Amino acid sequence: EGHKYHPSPPDWRALSIYQLITDRFADGNPQNNELYVGEFDVRDMSFRHGGDFNGLRQKLPYIKGLGCMAIWISPIFTNGANSYHQYAIHDFTLIDPRLGTLEELRSLTDA
Repeated sequence: EGHKYHPSPPDWRALSIYQLITDRFADGNPQNNELYVGEFDVRDMSFRHGGDFNGLRQKLPYIKGLGCMAIWISPIFTNGANSYHQYAIHDFTLIDPRLGTLEELRSLTDA
């Protein structure tokens, strides 16, 4: 109820897709950067850098300007400490709060 569904294109091979690691792309909400102590430090490549759904949504015009019509983001589920790449999933039923909320993810997909 209240959800928007977006149909897939007839042929994904016809689209330019921009792939990114969400944590490394754009920080749109600094308040979610330090939810867990000792995981955030933009000076250290092994720590999280704060990219999130809000930052990505703000940069969609840039991606579209490159000619890309779709994005492929890193996994969205809860992860271990400092797993900025998001591939150390702990729970496939919960969105990682360091990336944002369900509402922010929906806002991204509706943009």
